[in-house]
Amino acid sequence: MDQTLPTDRTSREYKEWRVSGLEGSSMTEVHVVLSTVMLSYWLWKCKTAAEYHRSPSSFEKRGWKTPLATECVVFFVPMFAALTGRYLYPMMAILVGIAVYYRRQIPDFPRRHDKWAPDPRAQVFDNSYVPGKITGKPYLSIYRAEMMLLTCFCILAVDFEVFPLKYAKVETFGTSVMDLGVGSFVFSAGIVGAKAFLPRKVNDKLVLPTLSSQLKAGIWTALPILVLGISRFLLTESMDYQKHVSEYGTHWNFFFTLGFLPVFVPLGMSLFTDLRVTSLVLVVVYQILYSLTPLGNWLEDAERTDFISANREGIFSFVGYLTMFLMGVSLGKEILPDAPTFEARRMRIVSVLGVWTTAFISYTLATFVFGIEPSRRFANAPYCFWIAGFNSAMLWIFMLIEEDIDSKLPPSLSRSNRPSGYDVPIILDAINKNSLTTFLVANVLTGLVNMLCETLVRGVAEAYLILAVYTGLFVLPALIMFKQGIRVR
Repeated sequence: MDQTLPTDRTSREYKEWRVSGLEGSSMTEVHVVLSTVMLSYWLWKCKTAAEYHRSPSSFEKRGWKTPLATECVVFFVPMFAALTGRYLYPMMAILVGIAVYYRRQIPDFPRRHDKWAPDPRAQVFDNSYVPGKITGKPYLSIYRAEMMLLTCFCILAVDFEVFPLKYAKVETFGTSVMDLGVGSFVFSAGIVGAKAFLPRKVNDKLVLPTLSSQLKAGIWTALPILVLGISRFLLTESMDYQKHVSEYGTHWNFFFTLGFLPVFVPLGMSLFTDLRVTSLVLVVVYQILYSLTPLGNWLEDAERTDFISANREGIFSFVGYLTMFLMGVSLGKEILPDAPTFEARRMRIVSVLGVWTTAFISYTLATFVFGIEPSRRFANAPYCFWIAGFNSAMLWIFMLIEEDIDSKLPPSLSRSNRPSGYDVPIILDAINKNSLTTFLVANVLTGLVNMLCETLVRGVAEAYLILAVYTGLFVLPALIMFKQGIRVR
């Protein structure tokens, strides 16, 4: 940080100074903090499965209030502990201990007397396959909702002293929890966005959407998000709201990045048949221009004299975010369609592991061989590889947990027909089905909290109380919409 410290902690200058020049934390620490997400899911899955196996009839008759309270404890409490740097390791130990306790209560599926006989689960699974059908993938819903939950919590938590600044966004080069959250938001959007590019069943035939139809749909999707970006800019300017200019630029914000993605994704997909090639070419060319031409120095040090230079972070980092989105689409096209066979479903676990391995090798080469540090500010190649690697690793772990626990179910439940509340927690299901709404509500609430109270002078107890109320409020609209069967986004 700059050593010139503004004196007034409630001033805009102090708030902007506080989050400037940050260097983040080690990648290992980031991964340890976010491992609580996977442990929370493992605990919830083990507890839910144990309750179901104990009494399937009682499980199906249970209401929603008790499961909802359980989910708040299992998912919110560890998140608060991890992201405020308090009791992280004791919390992890508690999660593991309770998860193991419930895991031991899940009965094993009866073994086959003839190990060469067909697996009854595979027979039911294979026979229920419908070509072209896309059913919900619980591990994907939970992964996406967890990323949204973490992102929404952090955008307000960073304004309180209880949130360690090493978890906030770094200035230029380095890694942090919030840096990972931004990229994961885009990558996860790419995975679910792949559905728009998959073959659709028309008159009993599978038909691929045309480029013109994709562009048209992309423009209609982009318009409301771009309007939100313009509205956010006008509001922050009119209210003299604190703004970290080097994050996206003078006028740019994250909504603009999200808004332009649906328009450029179809164009990016038309470059090469294989999206992995397209994303690799984009990020490598961008990195070469950044590292071997004057572009890099200009991006880091140029004066903000015109619209391009004033918003260079947002404009040029868009190439990296487009790359991450396309990486997500590539993975989504593999895992979104229903697996035709039981074996194919299991092979997807290997496929996702392959994505993580490729991303890890690419990151290692870029960072340790070519000496390029990851940068969220400019979304360079190592940053893109890190995002792809972490998110595919998280998906892989979620898939393993689901495969382990669900393997104890009867064959009739191998693909579908599971009781409500067994596959996905109510809260996370609601957030997943209304993610953009949740993100918008969280942004509005963050602005209101900062306008109504001085966050930096709040004590620990007050900060936790405000964050708890805030979390409940940004989740509440999604829950109401979910209960009413409304799905906006």
